[in-house]
Amino acid sequence: MIRNIILATLITALWSCAESNDSEAAFSDSNTGTGGSLARFTIVGDYLYTVDQTTLHTFDISKAQEIKPLESTLVGEGVETIFPLNGFLFLGTRSGMLIYRISQGGAPQFVSNYQHVVSCDPVVANSQYAYVTLRVSNCRQAGPGAANQLEIIDIRNLNNPQVVAMYEMESPFGLGLDGQTLFLCEGSGGLKVYDVANPQNIQLLHHLTSFNAIDVIPLGGLLLVIGPDRIVQLDYSDINNIKVVSEIAIGV
Repeated sequence: MIRNIILATLITALWSCAESNDSEAAFSDSNTGTGGSLARFTIVGDYLYTVDQTTLHTFDISKAQEIKPLESTLVGEGVETIFPLNGFLFLGTRSGMLIYRISQGGAPQFVSNYQHVVSCDPVVANSQYAYVTLRVSNCRQAGPGAANQLEIIDIRNLNNPQVVAMYEMESPFGLGLDGQTLFLCEGSGGLKVYDVANPQNIQLLHHLTSFNAIDVIPLGGLLLVIGPDRIVQLDYSDINNIKVVSEIAIGV
């Protein structure tokens, strides 16, 4: 019970601290296997990074009682999400993905970008691939040619990211990654679980439709599924037998 209360408080706080142009958005801190994909802020070491529509902000938080704003970096229009991985920051924007390296002193340095048609755009990544969902429904920023899909981008050469596969989806929101397992939220369409060992031939393992799913946080066998009115905890330690552990009502 105490654990459930802590989780509910944490997720509610993260959700309420961020803004989105979508009424069904949820936000959480993120990292591979331990976070979701719709965050507007993240912590890497002694630094806090936040994004607004145009700017990446850096703060020194090495002393909690003395948080220091450092630099603010203009990164362009339509920045929506931020995701950290191995000393890099991946920014999801309405027109693509931006990659920044965290240099000495926490300063972000631009590395490269990947462009796509204008749409809503969360992103997660590992050392080889970035996974990006594009959504048209309820996304006022969507432009001509936008589609509901998952894109898999080869980022082994961070200076030249290349898309390797695209998959049609219903109305994808956030996503989470744990090893070769990808959890993909479809809003009112529930949660899809994929084996992505082969990016060019991903396999649908499960499609859970008994709850709404906006974002997910994988925690090494426990999955927090964030919906508009509840957090569902799933045990996926046996990927062939995913079980509901609990449901926590939240007020947002």
